[in-house]
Amino acid sequence: MQYQAVVRKFGPAQDVVELEQAALPPLRRDQVRVRLLARAINPSDIITISGAYSGRTTLPFIPGFEAFGVVEQCGEEVHGLSPGARVLPVRSAGGWQEFKDTDPGWCLRVPDELTDFEAATSYVNPMTAWLMLHAKIGLRPGMRIAINAAASSIGATLIGLANAAGVEPVAIVRSEGSLERLRGRVEAVIIDREESESDLVAGFAGLHGLDAVLDCVGGARAATLAGALRPGGRFVHYGLLSGQSIPNSFWASHPDIAFSYFHLREWVHSQAMGDVQQAYLEVAAQIVSKVIETEIREVFPLENVRQALRSALPFRTGGKVLLA
Repeated sequence: MQYQAVVRKFGPAQDVVELEQAALPPLRRDQVRVRLLARAINPSDIITISGAYSGRTTLPFIPGFEAFGVVEQCGEEVHGLSPGARVLPVRSAGGWQEFKDTDPGWCLRVPDELTDFEAATSYVNPMTAWLMLHAKIGLRPGMRIAINAAASSIGATLIGLANAAGVEPVAIVRSEGSLERLRGRVEAVIIDREESESDLVAGFAGLHGLDAVLDCVGGARAATLAGALRPGGRFVHYGLLSGQSIPNSFWASHPDIAFSYFHLREWVHSQAMGDVQQAYLEVAAQIVSKVIETEIREVFPLENVRQALRSALPFRTGGKVLLA
């Protein structure tokens, strides 16, 4: 038997995630069974549980796109992986359970230099940040970029990677509480209070000619961010923390910028697994060298998943909550 966090209806995660016990099925000949040791709670998990992607999500399901573990057992037809290997099983949800049966080709090898908790937070945010900066906008010294939700876990990762490349971003945060932590690492800090857009507008009044904006909030404020871009600048939209999509009028009013989405899931599904592994090893090296550091705020046993979810939300609060 094993514990599983199961979603049988869409809705607020802390209300609809149920802890259940289930028997382990026979292991398929072509799969590996991974004993999961640590799992991150990410915005992408909560958005999926809410039903935002209901068209591609079949109920019931086990959430969790980011989970680290060790290979427990290999099917008779599996080659190249053996029990004890440290892996991240990717390309599908299912991390919020004790064991995950998966295709060995979808297991990223985790370097021994990473701790279990570092490994459990080494995929979703670090890979998203690395790929957006290097594959999407071609980060190079001297570029001027803006990052919203800059006090979040992925905001900290983006700033760390940008600093390592000689770039100090413009950081957009919800309150003054993050100012000291960002000092010396960013070009400017702009406050964007939820109740009013006036501070955001005022903050950008003197900032023009940005090369790129990385937006994980969405909503009507996208127009203000886009207004600070130079002609041909890149607007990369990768999250929906506001719960509001970017208005359709945005596209017509900004024909001179290059707008694109980035979703790690879609990128991984479009790449050869060898290329995904290579990108992951580059990211892991940044974690080992402490360019990327993810703060762990709290750790809960899987059995306390609802308590963990209450602690994790809202995501603008610094630090990750893990299920271990």
